[in-house]
Amino acid sequence: MSERKLLGQREFNGSKLSIRELPTEANHERTYHVDLIAPEDLATTVVTVPAGTTIPVDISVRSLTDGVLFEADATVQIESECVRCLDPISTRKSVKISEMFFTPEAIERMRDEHGDEGVEDLRVLEGDEIELETLLRDNIVSGFPFQPLCQPDCDGLCDVCGEKWKDLPEDHAHEMLDPRFAKLSQLLQDGKLEDESK
Repeated sequence: MSERKLLGQREFNGSKLSIRELPTEANHERTYHVDLIAPEDLATTVVTVPAGTTIPVDISVRSLTDGVLFEADATVQIESECVRCLDPISTRKSVKISEMFFTPEAIERMRDEHGDEGVEDLRVLEGDEIELETLLRDNIVSGFPFQPLCQPDCDGLCDVCGEKWKDLPEDHAHEMLDPRFAKLSQLLQDGKLEDESK
């Protein structure tokens, strides 16, 4: 195992990894560590990575016959809100990435063998740099929960009073009047009040 190269801190947007030092012969490996600074736009409508937080990323790149195997392990701080009780959620998430980058020559050979459909989803190794932002952004955001929960069994809020079910007594309930009879109930109440005033 080769010694890990420390790349220091870098901005997330536009970040790239130079693999110039990686020998082109098969089965050579280089490892790296980089701390990326989270941008403001690493988010969805319900989950966000706070801007300015550090995203530590451990990377290994191995040369293979037809390209390079890129593997990375990143840790991100994510913040969101429980969709049931609306409590804030803050947690750390590990993101693992494994991608094969093929040389243009390998892509052409596979295109000749399998046609355009056989290579349309393959990543091409362009020069001696790998774009980290694209790889990390795709994998981090796609790993966000669609409906964040503070606990898997969160009971949420009472839909009448808005209080958390976990804070309410077991017999908590609300008298629900059929809206069709609401006006009648009010008239009866008004009549009762008039009778009492006589």
